Amino acid sequence: RESRMKVARLFAICCAIPFLVAAVLPIQEPVHWDIVGQILDEAFNNSEVMENAGWLTDVFGPRNSKSSGYLAAAEWARQRLEDYGLSNAHLEPFEFGRGWENQYSSFHMVAPRYMPIIGYPAAWSAGTNGKIRLQAIHVNLDGIESEADLDPYREEIPGKVVLIEPLRDLSDQYGPSTGPYTEAELDEMAQIPIGPAERPERRRSRSGFTFEERVDLVFAAGAAAVARTDGTHAYGTVDGAVNGYALERRMWEINAGPPITEWILAAEHYNRMVRILQKGIPVEMEAEVRVDFPADDTIDYNVIAEIPGTDLADELVLVGGHLQSEPIGTGATDNAAGSATSMEVARIFQALGIRPRRTIRIGLWGGHEMGLFGNRSHVAQNYADLENREYKPDYDNLSAYFNVDAGAGRIVALNIQGSEAIRGIFSEWIKPLHNLGMKHLFTTGRGVHEAYQEVGLSGFYFHQDRHDDRRYHSNMDVYDRLIPEDLMANSVILATFVYHAAMRDEMLPRVLPRPW
Repeated sequence: RESRMKVARLFAICCAIPFLVAAVLPIQEPVHWDIVGQILDEAFNNSEVMENAGWLTDVFGPRNSKSSGYLAAAEWARQRLEDYGLSNAHLEPFEFGRGWENQYSSFHMVAPRYMPIIGYPAAWSAGTNGKIRLQAIHVNLDGIESEADLDPYREEIPGKVVLIEPLRDLSDQYGPSTGPYTEAELDEMAQIPIGPAERPERRRSRSGFTFEERVDLVFAAGAAAVARTDGTHAYGTVDGAVNGYALERRMWEINAGPPITEWILAAEHYNRMVRILQKGIPVEMEAEVRVDFPADDTIDYNVIAEIPGTDLADELVLVGGHLQSEPIGTGATDNAAGSATSMEVARIFQALGIRPRRTIRIGLWGGHEMGLFGNRSHVAQNYADLENREYKPDYDNLSAYFNVDAGAGRIVALNIQGSEAIRGIFSEWIKPLHNLGMKHLFTTGRGVHEAYQEVGLSGFYFHQDRHDDRRYHSNMDVYDRLIPEDLMANSVILATFVYHAAMRDEMLPRVLPRPW
């Protein structure tokens, strides 16, 4: 009898082991390998990502806020998403200010010798009211630490174009451009950091004057225009990003001061003129700039469209990238690439007849480069109003936002924002993507979208392989810099994440607490 009892106890223990193991081990995150295979086949055999990118770049060109190029691109993208079969495709308005568009610009040195100049008007700067000829003078604003420092130049400045920077040292431009990440670099970036994060030291000006205040001094002294380099590029590349004077003075606002006349010139051409002036030889420039400040109203637009969900239709997965670009080049890598990839995800889902459980929302954002206006407005209208500290009905319904805005390179990683719960989920989702190069999850670093972070929502940035970063925000950010194979692969990777987020039983765990 005792023997039979031992056998019975042993049998009971053996039967209980599977249940004990199940209670200890986490539930395996499901991975839809079959759907990923279908997505990959559709993305690589029937892709429209480059066709759409060509429309956004070649046809509509630079897409600065409220410009004719942006408005045309936004309406075209809305119609394209509607043609793909998405629902509720519309332009979502938000308050912005006045736009700016470069309609024509031409720069030349005409004395002592002729030289065509690669150059562009700075964003939100003024036009010239026709062709003008100006004598040039060099005043290095780095040396202006008080109003008295400008006194030696005051008699020369009136009516001149003032070259306001020192000679640019271009020796650092002669090395090879940055190449793709190595596997070892990605492995190192994926390590969990130990210890407190380092805080960068704040750079302080040697004087109390900001760059903008120094420029104001020059114009107060009677300058007709100022000219500078972008401070970064060479080989005829010019960065025309909305920064410096326009950004700090917020020149898009209706109540901003009068625009200045500011030109950004190729470093090699700028340097030649400065060297000639340093020899005591007069330099004369000819320029003509025509710009427009669209201000019929203060409204700009996002592009929004949806794939309706089924049993969890009230819950949302948001995917997108900014459609607005810098007013130079054609905004290809920054960020027609991300916009076209997001549109391609929508096309793939529709082509495959995918019916997601959660509603998938596509967002192509305006007003990005001046401070995430489009994203922040969408968040305030739909999820949480930061200014008024008010939660909106869909705050608890947004599972996550997946953002694509890191160039034309292949997606190689995603930031888990320090959440091990997210690591456990995403580690499974990326398994079908290893052969596409998507193998890494970063714990920290760039990976949180500020517009969502500041209200406690999860906004994930994809990390993309690095290539020659001299193209971003520049006149060389054009269609030819896009990499078709990488954009097709990115469509697969993005679609995989969006699909799994839309189909899992629970919403993704929130990474951040509610802010109030």
